[in-house]
Amino acid sequence: MPRDSKSQKLISDAALGSLMGLGGRLKEARLRRNWTQALAAEKAGLSESSIKKVEGGSPRISVSAYLSLLDVYGMPRAFDRVMAPGDDTLGEALSRSALRQRARSAKQETSVDEWEI
Repeated sequence: MPRDSKSQKLISDAALGSLMGLGGRLKEARLRRNWTQALAAEKAGLSESSIKKVEGGSPRISVSAYLSLLDVYGMPRAFDRVMAPGDDTLGEALSRSALRQRARSAKQETSVDEWEI
């Protein structure tokens, strides 16, 4: 898939592949139900062209379109498994490591003589 926009260039190949995989699985779910793209679009409140983009794994369509299809396919909680607890092993390791603390300057004590006039 050609990357036309700056935001698409920032998305890794792995993330794009994952999105395309999700689109393919959504297409399979539609076909298992023997639904046309037009029928899926009507049930999800989307346009038929949006269904085509979702099933193609387009990063240029909102996540709500993906969620709408998951909902009409009877999987409204499927996104709960995205980044489930325990999936962010790198982030958890970083939070446990000794991170640099904000440096503070030592308070200077002022003597009484400095304030006398």
